[in-house]
Amino acid sequence: MIPLLAYIRICTGRNRGFRLWIPLFLAWLLLAPLVFLLVPLFLVVCMVGEVDSWQALSTFWQMLVGLKNTYIEVAHQETSILIHTF
Repeated sequence: MIPLLAYIRICTGRNRGFRLWIPLFLAWLLLAPLVFLLVPLFLVVCMVGEVDSWQALSTFWQMLVGLKNTYIEVAHQETSILIHTF
């Protein structure tokens, strides 16, 4: 299943920082029409590049599904950023 929520926390040494919940399911809904418009172009590019389009779609889908329960944490001196997808 693709990630539906993202939690972002940014902390700095000067203040407490802030937390932000991002509903990714809204982004997927907004991107769906764009995906349907780009599928024919994707198929043409796969045919020109002699790439199996089903294998390419499968690989992309597996990468998208693999983002679920991902933790990304970056820290630099006094600032830290945490991104967690659900």
